[in-house]
Order: sequence, then structure tokens, then C-alpha cells
Amino acid sequence: MDDPSVLPEWQGHARSDNGMSDNGVADNGVPDNGVPDNGVHDDGLVVVHRYRLSLETAVSVRSDGDGWVCAPERSAGGRVAAEEWVEAAEGDGAAQAFVELLRYEELPAVPGFRVVRLGAPPEATGERAMNPDPADGRTHSNVVVGERVVVAWMRRTVDAPHPGAITMQHLTEHEFMGVPELYGLLLWRTPEGREVPVGTATRYLPRSRDGWGWCKDLVDAAAGLVSAPVPAGTPPAGIDLSPLELPARLGRLVGKLHVVLATPSSVDPEPTATVHAADVQNWQRRIRAVLEAGGDTADGDPLEGLAGDVAAGRTRVLVQRVHGDLHVGRVLRWTRGLSVVGFDAAPAVPYLAGARTLRPAAADVARLLGSLARVAREAARRPEMPAEVPEAWYREAREQVLCAYRSTLAAEERGDLLDERLLAAFEAAERAHAARAVGPEPARSR
Repeated sequence: MDDPSVLPEWQGHARSDNGMSDNGVADNGVPDNGVPDNGVHDDGLVVVHRYRLSLETAVSVRSDGDGWVCAPERSAGGRVAAEEWVEAAEGDGAAQAFVELLRYEELPAVPGFRVVRLGAPPEATGERAMNPDPADGRTHSNVVVGERVVVAWMRRTVDAPHPGAITMQHLTEHEFMGVPELYGLLLWRTPEGREVPVGTATRYLPRSRDGWGWCKDLVDAAAGLVSAPVPAGTPPAGIDLSPLELPARLGRLVGKLHVVLATPSSVDPEPTATVHAADVQNWQRRIRAVLEAGGDTADGDPLEGLAGDVAAGRTRVLVQRVHGDLHVGRVLRWTRGLSVVGFDAAPAVPYLAGARTLRPAAADVARLLGSLARVAREAARRPEMPAEVPEAWYREAREQVLCAYRSTLAAEERGDLLDERLLAAFEAAERAHAARAVGPEPARSR
């Protein structure tokens, strides 16, 4: 049926008189959601929670001592009281079952989990893995269901604040058009009571490519190596492949994103805050350590005097809800333009230790600009690339992104979201980190 309202009977079998406490933790200290389980997965890790998606599929959370491993599963048979499970692969139906689950308006409470339903997804049948190798080191695996919905499974998480769930709901409430439509989330409650995303379902963007691909196209176009738009990710009318147009669109998109993330909503009524001088001094100390570790002995400190200005009340520095891991790989180019993804991944930043939810907008921008520099570095390694083009493209792209970003903030009267001194400092830290990761440039034959 098109508009289901009540789940099938099998979903309502969470127990209340089986030795469970009110918070879903059994007498032996192991949480349970009412689904019979032998407590040990086939990899030897202890299952602490399992959310059943259908008769044959589920999502489990397992402890490995250092964190939590999450995985979609399918039933492997066994007795009803000791059902066996194995990790679900493409076509096993776990992702499709999650999409179907979100089509029900009423979802029963399951201890340890919470389903956030923001809209009914379209009917979708069939699964296609986007990154089929679960051992490729990613923290996520993505499955396209019926070429209409993308289900992202979190493969690993930690018991730490994770702003992604609130951020995605916040953007949905504001109806922000620069992200794929979010249908729902499956959240797991950690032992410390934090809610972290285990699965998300969003609209599938057809013919999309991430920024690592389409930015490479821009460098190639600037070098004269391509003369026409690349078909994948290009709408029928075409998107300008000049080295100016897309970077400018990128800057406007990120500017609008930050303005919306700084605007209160019912899920986040206080998305901004001001920091103290001690916070600025802490960032300054950590950035200096990053620069010194990278051998950067350049004179001058962009943050020199900023802490004093904050302490004296001459200026204020805002932190806000941000993306948290904003690089060009998080920006998809599809048939209707650009779209930001990846809000369910918010890594710690060395020079912003402890700041996982509210960060300076400059940190997002610096990471984005650093990723453009990475595109240029990788292009420069290609033998067919003229030596001078990648750096020239990067300088122009950086300027276009920043010009469009600043103009967008000014138009929305939110210029206070970007502190230029912080941007300079964070960019320097990103460059130092990249230099350590990449190492020396290889010799090129002329």
C-alpha cells in the first residue's frame, strides 16, 4: 500500500517482562532490543544491540573493545530462540527493508534505537552496492535501492558526540535545497546515552560524481586536455566546465549552507555561540604545533592578537554548527547542480580538539580549500599535464570560491560567521598536514 501507517505484527515483539530494565539492558549488563540472539557474531564480537528490519534482515551493533562495529545482517537460519545472523551483502535486502520501514508512519519503540522518519521514501526495489568492498577502510557503505534511494550504513562508530544526526534534521527543517532529501535515520544510543547514526536513507542523485572527479575535469579543461563537458553528472543543457563557474557555484553553496546551519530550528535552537580568549589561545597553540611538526618555520602568526582582541571585547569569534568534514569529495555534481553530502562523518580535527559540534565556519572553508589544493597536487603528478596549469587553476579556483562565499554571507548579512584570521591559520594547518601526508613531490621529466 502507498501510505502504510502500522507496522506488520512481527515488529511489535519487544519484551517487557523478560528481565530487562527500563533502558533495555538485561540483567547480565548486555543491552537487548527484544530480538532473540546468541550474543556472539560470526566474527567473535559480542552483539550488544540488534534492530530487526524485517523477518530476514537486521542491523547489529557489536563491541570490539575500542569502539563499536555496525553492520546490516541477514538471517542464516537456526532455531527461533537462537537465530543465527551473517553480514548482509548486496541483494540480501537489508537496505530495501530499511527503506520500506520508513514508509510506515507509526514505528514502535525498540530499546537502544530510535528511528527518525522525516518523510516517506518512494517505493524502491532492488539493491546495488556503491562501494561493495566492506574491507576498503571506509567508515560507511552505501547501497542504492531501486535507483531512487541511497542507504548509508555506518560501519564503525565511537561513544562520542556525533552532530550529524541533528545537522541533517536541522537542514531538513529549513528545507535546504543544497543537500539530498533526507527520508530518515536509524540512531543507536551508546552506553553514555549519545545518539549516533547507524543508517541513513536519502534521495539518490542520478549520474552524480563527487568533487574529486569533477574538479579533475576542471583542471583538464584549464589545461586544454578536454574540450567538451564530461557526460557523467552533466545535465542535458550542460554545466560550464570553465575553471571559474563551478568554483563560484561551490562557494555560493557553502556560504548558503553555513547561513542555514547558523539559523535556529526546533531541533537546534542555538546553532551558534561565541568563544572565549582561552579557546582562541588553545587553537593557536595547537595550530602552532601542527606547523612545527610539518617543519613550517614561516614568520608571522595569523592569530597573533586575536585572543587579546576577544578578551578586550574589541571583536568576537563565532562558532556554529558546520559540516565538519567538508572537502570536494563531499560535494556531488549531478543533473541539477551541486549537492553536499557526508554529514554523518564528523572526524576530530587536531587543532580543534574537543570541538565536535560547534566549530568556526573558517575550519570548514579551510578544509574545502585544502582539498582543492590536493586536486592540483595530484594533477601536477600526471605526465601529460602542463607543469604550470594546476597551481594556476588552484589559485583562481580558491579566489572564486572565497569571493562567492564572502558575497553570499554579505548578502545574508552574516559576514560575522567568517573570521579571516582564523581562516588564514586553519589554511596554514591544512597545508602543513597535507605536506606531511603527501611527502615530497616526485621528479618530473621535461
